[in-house]
Amino acid sequence: GKGITFCSWNVRGANEPIKRGKILPHLKSLNTDIIFLQETHLKNEAHNRLRGRWIGQLYHFTFSSKARGTAILIRKGIPFKHKSTIVDKEGRYIIVSGEMYSTSLTLVNIYAPNFDNPQFFH
Repeated sequence: GKGITFCSWNVRGANEPIKRGKILPHLKSLNTDIIFLQETHLKNEAHNRLRGRWIGQLYHFTFSSKARGTAILIRKGIPFKHKSTIVDKEGRYIIVSGEMYSTSLTLVNIYAPNFDNPQFFH
């Protein structure tokens, strides 16, 4: 059978409707099962704008509408059973734990600082 496919993309902001209108169709065309987005720059309530009809589950967290923000999108039909979510209050990571095909699975999406900051990884 077909394996699960993953994609990670720093979108550098998904606030603009025109840009979002390009991001979602492109992601759909990749036919990816689980998508990790960084720098979404969306307020938490605005993340639902990332939910295309082909998205079954959406997990997200944002620091502000001008910076950071991470999201994990799971395509419809992927049998992921959510158990817990851990988020960074600064919007730099999201950790989603669950189960898929009777196997425990942890999905981690990190948007690390773009400067040398060894403290971030401690």
